[in-house]
Amino acid sequence: MPRPAIAIIATGGTIARQATDPRDTVDYAEIGTSLGGDDLLNALPADARARFAVRGITFSGCDSVEMTLPRWFALADLVRATVAAQPELAGIVITHGTSSLEEAACFLDLVLDVPCPVVIVGAQRPASAISADGPANLYAALLVASAPQSAGRGVLVVANNEIHAAQEVTKAATYQLETFRSPDFGPLGMVEANRVFFGRTTGYRRHVGALEYHAGADIPRVDICYSHAGADGVAARAFVAAGARGLVSAGMLPGMCTPAENAAFDAAVAGGVVVVQASSGSSGGVVRRRELCQRGILAAGHMRPKQARILLALALMAGQDGDAIQALFDMP
Repeated sequence: MPRPAIAIIATGGTIARQATDPRDTVDYAEIGTSLGGDDLLNALPADARARFAVRGITFSGCDSVEMTLPRWFALADLVRATVAAQPELAGIVITHGTSSLEEAACFLDLVLDVPCPVVIVGAQRPASAISADGPANLYAALLVASAPQSAGRGVLVVANNEIHAAQEVTKAATYQLETFRSPDFGPLGMVEANRVFFGRTTGYRRHVGALEYHAGADIPRVDICYSHAGADGVAARAFVAAGARGLVSAGMLPGMCTPAENAAFDAAVAGGVVVVQASSGSSGGVVRRRELCQRGILAAGHMRPKQARILLALALMAGQDGDAIQALFDMP
């Protein structure tokens, strides 16, 4: 049997960091050194590497907190170009820092439409750590990317032997290995005994399509306002003054805000800013209740605030109006 061809696109993050002390799982981010894509692959046993014909591509070495929408646009372009130049690829694996991995996965899922699986993977511990999880996660990602049943499911996130849908997953723990979770619907599947299993057909997936972007292009500013008791709306007003064209409210459950915040959001809507009500909770959605509809505020459904921000920015960039944007949030 021919080995499946997999392109690994490296973008940096914990999975590509190492410290001098194998006990260091905290300070490595600031004082550690970076590894190359070949180093990540060489951490796997030889017989594991031999299962795949891997083609390494370096995109960047920056940490995930340095990632931006322009960088993710460039990453999406690289994925498309790689697939177009190598149609024989069985799949693509993207290594990424975990701090913004859920945002990267959501972005790519919203804009990519390629025939082969795209899998994003990271690590909670640096490569130098005792029981580093990067090699195991990378191997699981290679298995998922090469599995024929992974095709057509959108961008997938693989960690801790679980497979998650890009628009459902969130990072839930700071240091624990089981950090990536899909709290509303659970994982799509798992990797077990070197085999890939899917328990349900697909996850919730919205798609805005490929958007033309070039360096210096205007990406609509969209900010997130985190609600709390006594919030006075100053954040919303400041974001609007800074030029925000969209606001996402990370409201108190089940998607509620203080009276002062509501006043600030209503003023923003009156000024042409698109406001989306999300929830700061770890699970559950925000429904299109009567009060939101009367005020012209959109409901994020089951999208977490950070993911809702990305969808709103892309929808505004595509020139969509409020009804079309709400239809995107409503899509299963």
